[in-house]
Amino acid sequence: MKKVYFIILITLIVACTGQKEKKLDNIFYCFNNGVRTLPNAPVGFFAQSELIKRLGFDGLAGHTEDNYYELRAAMDKAGLEMPEMYIAMNIVDGKISYHKELKNIMINSKDRNLLITLHLHAPDFIDNRTEGDRLFVEGIRELADFAAPLNIKIAIYPHVNFYCEKLEFAVNIAKSIARKNVGVVYNLCHLLKVEGEDGWEEKATAALPYLFMVSINGADSGDTKNMGWDQLIQPLGEGTFDTYKLVKFFKDKGYQGKFGLQCYNIKKDCEVALTQSMKTWGEYQRRYALEK
Repeated sequence: MKKVYFIILITLIVACTGQKEKKLDNIFYCFNNGVRTLPNAPVGFFAQSELIKRLGFDGLAGHTEDNYYELRAAMDKAGLEMPEMYIAMNIVDGKISYHKELKNIMINSKDRNLLITLHLHAPDFIDNRTEGDRLFVEGIRELADFAAPLNIKIAIYPHVNFYCEKLEFAVNIAKSIARKNVGVVYNLCHLLKVEGEDGWEEKATAALPYLFMVSINGADSGDTKNMGWDQLIQPLGEGTFDTYKLVKFFKDKGYQGKFGLQCYNIKKDCEVALTQSMKTWGEYQRRYALEK
C-alpha cells in the first residue's frame, strides 16, 4: 500500500507543478563478480541468474569468453539480460590479440544490446604509448567495424595497473578510433584509486560524449589513492563518497547509458549485499523523481 500511495503522491506533485516527471530509468545491472566473489554466492549459472532476476536488476554481466554460451543459456532460461561483457585485449609481440571466440560470441549476441568492455594490456608499451595507442586504435577499430552491423557497442575500461589506467587515456583512444559504436567506461572505483576524488565532475563532463557505461558502488571519500578495495568498493549505500551525487550528475547531463554495479571483493553475504545495493538504487530513483 505504501508504494501505491507514493505513486499517487508523485502523480499529484507532477500535476500540480506542471513539470515533467524526472526518471532515473537507465539500465542498472550487476557485474559478474557480484555472483562469483561474494561470500555464499549461489553455485551455477542458472542459480546466479535467478538471484539477479529475483532481486530486480536489469541484467547480469558476462565474464570471460570460455563460459559465455553456458552463462547465456542459463540467463535466457531465467529471462535475464546480459547488458555487458568484460573482455581482455592484449598486444603480444607487437600485434593485437584477443580471445579466438570473441567474434563468434558477438555474432551470437546480435541485436541483444550487448556492450563489450575492453580492459587493455600491453606491458611492453607502457613507455611507448604513442605506438601502443596506435596499435590499440587499429585493433579496436577493426573489432568495432565487425560489431557495428551486429548492433554491438565497445567501451574502453580504465583499470588500475593496466595499460589504460586513466579515464583521459580511454577517451583519447576512443576519439582516435572515431567510430560511433566505440566509447568509454566511467569507472568510479578505479578513478578514485588511480586519479583521486578531486575533479571527478570535470572528468565526467569530458567523457560524456563517449560514455557508454558508468560503474558505481559505495566508496569512502578522502585520500582515495591510498585506500584499499575494502574502502573503494562497498555495497551501494555504504561509504562516505556521495554516489547519488555522481548518478544525478550524469543523469542531469542527459546520460542515457547503462549503470553497472561493481562488487569486487565485498565481504558481505552475497544476497544481503546485492539486496542492499538494489534497495539503494530504488531510493536513488525515488529521490531523483522528487527533485526539481
